[in-house]
Amino acid sequence: MDFSFTDDQDELRGLANRVLTDRCTPEHLKEVAFGEGSTGVDLDLWRELAELGIVGIGLPESAGGGGLGFAEIAIVLEEVGRTVAPVPALPVMAMAGPFLAEHAPDQLAGLASGERIVTAALHDMVGDVGQPSLEASGGSLTGVKTNVPFGTVAHAFLVSATDGVYLVEADAAGVTVERQDTVDDIPDALVTFDGAAGTKLSGPEGVDRLLELGQTGQSLIMSGVADKAVEITAAYVKERVQFDRPIATFQAVAQRAADARIDAQAITLTAWQAAMRINDGLPAGEHAASAKYWAAEGGQRVVHAATHLHGGVGVDRDYPLHRYYLWTKKQELQLGSATQSLLRLGKILADEPVDA
Repeated sequence: MDFSFTDDQDELRGLANRVLTDRCTPEHLKEVAFGEGSTGVDLDLWRELAELGIVGIGLPESAGGGGLGFAEIAIVLEEVGRTVAPVPALPVMAMAGPFLAEHAPDQLAGLASGERIVTAALHDMVGDVGQPSLEASGGSLTGVKTNVPFGTVAHAFLVSATDGVYLVEADAAGVTVERQDTVDDIPDALVTFDGAAGTKLSGPEGVDRLLELGQTGQSLIMSGVADKAVEITAAYVKERVQFDRPIATFQAVAQRAADARIDAQAITLTAWQAAMRINDGLPAGEHAASAKYWAAEGGQRVVHAATHLHGGVGVDRDYPLHRYYLWTKKQELQLGSATQSLLRLGKILADEPVDA
């Protein structure tokens, strides 16, 4: 059995890496985050990716997409993580695109071209992300969703409610969007629904599907983040000299770096296992929860080790590593913490029928 990528997939990775690396320099990322009038999101880069066919790579050809699978989406997400690119790849490519293709293909217009951004509003103010408390009555939604990714630039929301998933337009009556500044300098949104009209797309099983897609996509992004953090650290410890020797030759440093590499590999392997199950149309809830646990727990160990091995340089906000640390802190809790992921995984396993 051959687990290697195809030539076309390698070319896609190379293209995504070149475009994102060229654009996402530390100076540019700082301008996007703090520049006057900036939204905190690189919409120009998003449109450029759309023009190259990358945004719609996994969407049906009938919707202007490339007609490929989740494996190709996964490749792009990893490169987004490696370059910490402030683009809405997770909510659009990993969540809204596949979900709408399954439940409302007539709502895919504009996604592949980058003209329309649809994100997922899943977090209530308190409680488990998998057990929404927002109420829907007669197609009208009432409640609050917090930390909606890229919600400030979204045109519509996939909203989890007690009875399923609804599609709500951002400009619908009764929808209020407020900016929430977060640790990674990419703003989230606090979205209030006050009798807002929504279109029901699925029952409660749709919430599980969105989490499955989102946690897998998030883990793929963390795979790229962790891999790059280890790469930055490896380069630093080989150059940093103490006592007339590169610190990479010190046993404690080498062991700490090796542990970080192992964690990074665990994130990658579990993320890709979940991604390929989605790609092949197989149930992936168990694998997504496992991947999300490693992304949250292992990701923290990776960036903490990387920061410690850098010494004072690691906490310099202008040093590239700092942004990878911030991304990891945010991704740790979004769509469920490590503990919530383990609880979710345990429930999935406990609910499985036992063969007699």
